Amino acid sequence: MKFRYKVLLVNIIIIAITLSVSGYFIMSRQNRLMMDAEIKNAVTENNLLESVIEYSLLDVINDPQSTVSDALPDIADRISAGMLSTTTELFVGYESELIYSSNIEDTIPKNVLKQTSSNGRKNYQITEEKKGSFVYVVSSVYVEEKAITIITKRNITDTRTIITYNIYVFRIFIIVILMISGLIVYVLSLLLTRPLEKLNRVTDEFAEGNFDTRSRVRSRDEVGLLSEKFNHMADSVEGHIDELNDMLHRRDQFVADFTHEIKTPMTTIIGYADTIRSVELPRETEVKAANYIFSEGKRLEQMSQHLFDLIYLKDGEIPKQPVNTQALGDSVVETVLPSIEGAGITLESEFDSETLVGDASLLKTVFINLLDNARKATVAAKESDAKDDSKIIRFTGRKITFHPDKDDEISKKNKSSDSSSEWYQFVVEDQGIGIAEEDIDRICDEFYMVDKSRSRREGGAGLGMSLVAAILKEHGADLSIESELGVGTKMIVTF
Repeated sequence: MKFRYKVLLVNIIIIAITLSVSGYFIMSRQNRLMMDAEIKNAVTENNLLESVIEYSLLDVINDPQSTVSDALPDIADRISAGMLSTTTELFVGYESELIYSSNIEDTIPKNVLKQTSSNGRKNYQITEEKKGSFVYVVSSVYVEEKAITIITKRNITDTRTIITYNIYVFRIFIIVILMISGLIVYVLSLLLTRPLEKLNRVTDEFAEGNFDTRSRVRSRDEVGLLSEKFNHMADSVEGHIDELNDMLHRRDQFVADFTHEIKTPMTTIIGYADTIRSVELPRETEVKAANYIFSEGKRLEQMSQHLFDLIYLKDGEIPKQPVNTQALGDSVVETVLPSIEGAGITLESEFDSETLVGDASLLKTVFINLLDNARKATVAAKESDAKDDSKIIRFTGRKITFHPDKDDEISKKNKSSDSSSEWYQFVVEDQGIGIAEEDIDRICDEFYMVDKSRSRREGGAGLGMSLVAAILKEHGADLSIESELGVGTKMIVTF
């Protein structure tokens, strides 16, 4: 059952019960008052007749020649002719026998005739007969120790009819009120539940995959709040769906790129191995082919190691320990110095001694990759400009104190709200060929290479910067890149 019908049914039941109960008490009181008025009038009339009969009997008692039984019918007849209303009849009994009736065609119930009153009290009885409704009032007068019963029969059929009609009108009134109130409640419930219907349709659309649909319900009640919550939920779900779709796209792209990247060295290895196997080659050519196989094999090994590190970073928990920045920098310099100096490049380094919390080997991997990229870019710059042979790579680490009112750039990069805080920055700066602005945003994507031919020649696979970004993310560090084509690149890592 729809909610609006439930609201309608509940309200009709409440209204019906309220009207019925209140109407019952009102009608009962009104009917009781009307019947009490009829009974009071009947009793008053009986009192009057009783007084007149008693007064008339005084002359009979004082007259020795008259008897009460003989005089009563004449007295009652005179009273009936002169005092009774058209709705009342008089009956007189003497010694429990009916001796007078104002309407000879009418009779009274035997149980009424047998009733007597004492101590001035009057008995009354309401009866339903074929001719209508009547109230009998019985009073007794004792003359010469004999009981005279005075009975009045008052017709209250009209009052009964009015009562019955009032009840009928009240029932019609309740039915009409229920119909009108039901219509009003239905319209109101329809208006109140319309926002819920709209929200229900939006939910169905959302469930069918239309994730950009939103609720347009705008109200300041619980339904409006529910609409806002739904829209917030929809935004969150749509964001997660976009993330999942992006992740699926990146996964497919990763598989495609990995397949493409692994195909090149495998083709080289298979080609040179087949040549060595099937053709008798001079020693020099055979060594050259073996060198190609070795270098491509090493490239595959490096690629697999980088892939393993990436998977480990995404799925594993990294144990972290205190790391001295100066010892870390010196260790990195010791590792990369032979290859940098072998390329005819000067490496300058200087580090402030502080303590970071992280994995020393992974952090070492970060700076080895950054310095190796700087070496490759500097070598490329030297090849393009043979006249300028003096190139320098600087690798520094320093502690900085951040003040929001002064260091606006640091504030933007690190999004700190502290009034004052300490940071540590490693900077790798080269004088290489630089990176184009459109390449900076994608440089940390898997298998992305600015210069594919040079990267492959150097043994790269486009995974180094992806690994750097993943390691820094796990350490809560930020990487910012400043570069200009033909001038050089500055890689800034902030802890």
